[in-house]
Amino acid sequence: MLGVVLLVLAGGAIWAAQSWEVPFAADPLGPRGFPSAVAVVLGACGLLLLIARGATFEWPERKLAPLLLVVAMVAYALVLETLGFLIGTALLAVAVALLFGARPLPALLTGAATSVALWALFDRLLDLPLPKGLLGA
Repeated sequence: MLGVVLLVLAGGAIWAAQSWEVPFAADPLGPRGFPSAVAVVLGACGLLLLIARGATFEWPERKLAPLLLVVAMVAYALVLETLGFLIGTALLAVAVALLFGARPLPALLTGAATSVALWALFDRLLDLPLPKGLLGA
C-alpha cells in the first residue's frame, strides 16, 4: 500500500514540477530539475516497496531511539545559526550514529566527515550560503 502511495506522490510531483515556469533562469534546468530528481527517487522507492519482499519490520531494541532522533533534529534546527553548519551538522551526525549503535570514535569520525562533505557540496559546489556560526568570527 505504501509503495502505491509513493508512486502516486512521485507522479504528482513530476507533473507539478514540469508545470513550473520562470521567465529567467541562471540554471539551465530551471526549477524543474531538483523536484523531478527527488520524485524519481521517491518513485523508485515505491517500486522497491511493491517488488521487494524481505524480512518483516522489527522495532529496535532501543525503544527511545526514534524519539531521541527527533529531539536531535529539533535541537539541530534550533542551534544551526548559532553553532554554524559545520559544527551543528557534525554534532547531528554524531548523535545519529550513536543512536544507531556506533562506537564513539567512529561516530566522531563519521560526524566530521559528513559535515565537511555536506559543506563542500552545498557551499562550494552548489554555492549555497550556509550559516558560519562560531567559525565565522
